[in-house]
Amino acid sequence: MMRLVNLVLVALVIAAATWTYSIKHESEQRLAEIRRLERQIALERQTIDLLKADWAHLSHPQRLQLLAERYAADLGLETPDANQFIAVEELPGPPQFDPGDAVGDIIAGEPSDPLTTGSIDGGGQ
Repeated sequence: MMRLVNLVLVALVIAAATWTYSIKHESEQRLAEIRRLERQIALERQTIDLLKADWAHLSHPQRLQLLAERYAADLGLETPDANQFIAVEELPGPPQFDPGDAVGDIIAGEPSDPLTTGSIDGGGQ
């Protein structure tokens, strides 16, 4: 009888050791995956910072001014005259549409036909 109990206990110990090893192995794999993802996130953040710095350099006003002066003749750039500016009152107003005009109703936010979107009317059934 004691032999049978001992054999069962040894089998339980082996099963527990196997289960513990598998859990440990799985946790190590997940930890390695987490570390890989953290390195990838850090690399992506560094890339974003580098791109922001590059964008700041490329869009710096002094650099743009130098480029505009250098290529003004090639691009036909000219300094605008004072008479080329207009006042706000001289700007055209919003377009006027006839009542019932589908485009005008859409722009005004009033659909001309309430069933244009294929709504389901179950009142007759």
